[in-house]
Amino acid sequence: MGEARMHTVAGRLAALSPASLHILFGLLLAAAAVFGRHTNLESTGLALVWPAAGIAFLWGLWASRTRQDLLIALTAGLPILAVVNLVTGLSVVLALAVALGSAAQTAVAVAFFRRLVPDMSVRTVGDYLRLGAVALVACSVGALFIVVGSAIEGSAEPLAAFIPWLVRHAVSLTALGSLGIVVAASITARAEGQTRAPLSVARRGEYAFLIVISVILYVATFGSGSALPIAYTTIPAHMWAGLRLRSGWAMLHGLASGAFLLYFTLERRGPFQDLDPGIAAYVAQSFMFIAFSLSAVLALSMDERRRLIDRLYRANEEAKAAAELRDLVIGRMNDGVLVVGADRSLIFQNSTSERWLGVMAAGPGEVLTRDYEITTPSGRRLAEGDNPLDLALQGTVTERMDLNLTHHSGEVMHLSVDALPLPGDRGAVVVLRNVTHERLYQRDLGRFASVVAHDLLTPLTVFDGWLELLEDPDLPPAEREASIGRLQQASLRMRTLIRNLLAYSLAKEERSTASRIDVGRMVDGIIDLRTALPGTQLPEVHFEVDAPHPVYADERLFLQLMENLVGNAMKYGKTDGTGEVTVTTSVDARTGRTLVHVRDNGIGVPEGDLERVFEEFHRSENGLGQASGTGLGLAICRRIAESHGGSISVRNVEEGGAEFTVSLPGAPDQLPEGIPLAEVGEVEAPKVPAS
Repeated sequence: MGEARMHTVAGRLAALSPASLHILFGLLLAAAAVFGRHTNLESTGLALVWPAAGIAFLWGLWASRTRQDLLIALTAGLPILAVVNLVTGLSVVLALAVALGSAAQTAVAVAFFRRLVPDMSVRTVGDYLRLGAVALVACSVGALFIVVGSAIEGSAEPLAAFIPWLVRHAVSLTALGSLGIVVAASITARAEGQTRAPLSVARRGEYAFLIVISVILYVATFGSGSALPIAYTTIPAHMWAGLRLRSGWAMLHGLASGAFLLYFTLERRGPFQDLDPGIAAYVAQSFMFIAFSLSAVLALSMDERRRLIDRLYRANEEAKAAAELRDLVIGRMNDGVLVVGADRSLIFQNSTSERWLGVMAAGPGEVLTRDYEITTPSGRRLAEGDNPLDLALQGTVTERMDLNLTHHSGEVMHLSVDALPLPGDRGAVVVLRNVTHERLYQRDLGRFASVVAHDLLTPLTVFDGWLELLEDPDLPPAEREASIGRLQQASLRMRTLIRNLLAYSLAKEERSTASRIDVGRMVDGIIDLRTALPGTQLPEVHFEVDAPHPVYADERLFLQLMENLVGNAMKYGKTDGTGEVTVTTSVDARTGRTLVHVRDNGIGVPEGDLERVFEEFHRSENGLGQASGTGLGLAICRRIAESHGGSISVRNVEEGGAEFTVSLPGAPDQLPEGIPLAEVGEVEAPKVPAS
């Protein structure tokens, strides 16, 4: 039968209504009872085998889902069995005893099996053995009824009916019960859409060969006209079936083989033909049950082995997937993760840790080496036994230990380190957090405090002094006006300093949104405002703007950048009226980015300060006497350029003066990942602030 056909049949069986299933079980029970009654071999007139016991158990087990269905199954079985036994020759008393005993043993078997095997399945050897134990107990209870019936009937030895009943009913209940449970589970699985891989041609050939061999062996062994003791020759076929077939098919093979044995024994052929009929019945049933159990136990063991192997494969796949997910998550962490064994050999290291510690640290399985020096934040070199890894390997947990790593290249990295030992002294895990930016930020705060203490406190002192003068009612008007002017200048200096500090902070922290910027138009606006601003006290400057190439940047930040560069060019240019400031743009041939050049003809930058001018609060010596400042303007410019993925540099011009060059995105695809491109009309035009 094809797989699709089997699914269709399984689906229809699973869809049967409870009433239909009750009728189906009733018909099967009647057929099984009729069949059993035609296997008489003993002088008692009782059957050689009694398949009705297994059918009744399966009916009761299915019906046990509700009390009503179970009551229907037990009561409906009584008249069926009583009538079949009466029609086939048993007395009224024995027929009733068989019916009542079957109902009692079914009830006991169902109750015990549900308790011992809650999922009501036969998937393991243990389930099969439990079912066998339940069958012995339940059939012992049922056998008591036939003993009572025989005693009422006037039998000389009523107890002699106990053993035959127990054997034939226990064998039937165990064999047919286990096979029925396995078949029902298979029908349910197929109805739910679960499929198995189709059998290969070689496997089908093997199964066909097994069937042929089994038929030949049973015909030759039990169909023989002589009573040769060669029944054992059929055992290899049952072992073959148990090892190669699924449990359901192996049980079916055992049951079909038992049918051959039963037929030939009833025909007084085979190895048991010369035995007493009563003894032959026990021997035949025992042999059939042993052969059936051999196939069933082997097949269930193999099925369990297959499930365990499948579960192992699934567990391996799940573990592999979990490991890949773990590696992916840990590998993408911003923190460095390092796992080492008890012998300091590397077990795992994510890419962040590898990048920070260097590839020379170790490969997997290698002992860690070090190409850096570990110091405390104060600069003291850390002793070998005091570093977090060594402490963790000794069983000590370290939390948030601040350390400095100085590589041989001169690079210094500030880290916060957590380390803890692995269970069972198997090593240690170290988590590294890069706090370099936090340290620099703390340094900025320290410098900010210094600036506040000096540059903000000084104007306040001026305020106090000149305000005391203004309190003098006899102060001449000219002195009063001069004092007010000095106060205004001090206030302007404080506002400028505070604005620059805020701009420096926002250049790093503010969320940016880029748009296409016309550099020339924006610079023209800055120049117009600066030249028109009263009170700037700046000498006359000639401006030249040639900036046809656009940039893609945050408008507010770019305005701050150009405001600082143009303002510096004006402040540190010539003061005799011949100052020149030129703003031009070009395209970097290598990267395609836009280069913005701001050039002046002023005092220039000392050679030793060409890199330091972009540091926070740094001012060159030659500029201290020409103009006041906070030392934050160019630091702000660097932060703005770097936040757009660019850079800023300065060079001295041969003719005199300096030229600052800023590299910025010249196209949307050059923007860094954190700066989205604003839609048209989304960003308002920035206002040029007064300085």
